[in-house]
Amino acid sequence: MALFTADYLFRKAQASSPYVTESCVRNFSVGSLVNARRSVISSQTFDIFLSHSSEDAILIKALRDELVEAGFSTYVDWIDDPNLDRAHVTKATAETLRQRMAQCRSLLFATSEAASNSLWMPWELGYMDALKDERVAIVPIVDVADNDQFSGQEYLSLYPYLDKTHSTLYVHSAPSLWVTLEQWLQGSDPVRH
Repeated sequence: MALFTADYLFRKAQASSPYVTESCVRNFSVGSLVNARRSVISSQTFDIFLSHSSEDAILIKALRDELVEAGFSTYVDWIDDPNLDRAHVTKATAETLRQRMAQCRSLLFATSEAASNSLWMPWELGYMDALKDERVAIVPIVDVADNDQFSGQEYLSLYPYLDKTHSTLYVHSAPSLWVTLEQWLQGSDPVRH
């Protein structure tokens, strides 16, 4: 099993977008990451709502690509709702995000060093946890893959976590308790292996 590393996601972003350089990781332009902007149809459903820090945009684009390549429809606000302004907290922004979360089967919470600065992420996690009967999991984005387990911190340890082994995505509640992401989305809980 392997957690997602920032380096792995960065290299994935570079492979799909040659203009991604180390100097643009912190000075990104969201517009430069999105080649085709599309509107979300209000009746469209998604497998995953990807909660993340906007500071991790390049890594999140690569993670979204990884999930889509694995066959999971994945909502990312600045890709699927490009006109949504997360910089200004309004009732309309919150209502749009509530509607989008209702259109998703689960929430993956991409925790990283930058995630602790996000004001939206804890709100999204709490809202979705109450809405979707615990179809919430953490995606740890670590700097170094020296530990293939995620213990979480504070309330994040309450949730299972996602990792990738070879080309399969798994949801773990402990190292020996896991289920595929597809099975988890269908309502199965991790089991001992």
